[in-house]
Amino acid sequence: MKRSERLWLAFEKFAIFFSFIVVFILVMLALVLAYSTWQVLPTLQALRDEIACPLISDVDGLVADLESVVITKTIPISQTIPVQFDLPIEKNLTVELTQDVDLRRPATMVLPAGGGQINGTVYMVLPRGQDLPVHMKMTVPVSQTLPVEFDVLVAIPLRETELGLVIDRLEELLAPYLDLLDKTLKCSAP
Repeated sequence: MKRSERLWLAFEKFAIFFSFIVVFILVMLALVLAYSTWQVLPTLQALRDEIACPLISDVDGLVADLESVVITKTIPISQTIPVQFDLPIEKNLTVELTQDVDLRRPATMVLPAGGGQINGTVYMVLPRGQDLPVHMKMTVPVSQTLPVEFDVLVAIPLRETELGLVIDRLEELLAPYLDLLDKTLKCSAP
């Protein structure tokens, strides 16, 4: 993974975590302010009914939405892979001579009816262009590096990361306020 990609991924993680912290602090401040308003100014029923209930319910809905968020990213892969192995080759081939081939071989000729034998040398020329059947059997060592380039689509459910714990904690923190809203204002969470 390239350094710029690692930095970008680290920045993404930091940005997500930082945004959770900021949202959490703002939600807590809003909840404390709303609760104080209920205690100190009970005459502001309209404020509670029209702002507090929808706000807390919406924050709860956002936390619920965070559970289903899936981070998707296409990661380009660009590497070279070493490849080393022995390649056995065994095959019947027909080859064509590229030049005349002189052959000189010792030969023994047996005469019929017990006439004996003659030892000698046979001379012959295989002409250029002559096709010859050949059986090839060999092992070829292969040692190369191959470039590999492709894109990988990654999908990470937010619930399955470390941020899943943050979501759980936010739900725990919101639960008493949702109960309070339900009891005092008769509004329910989405």
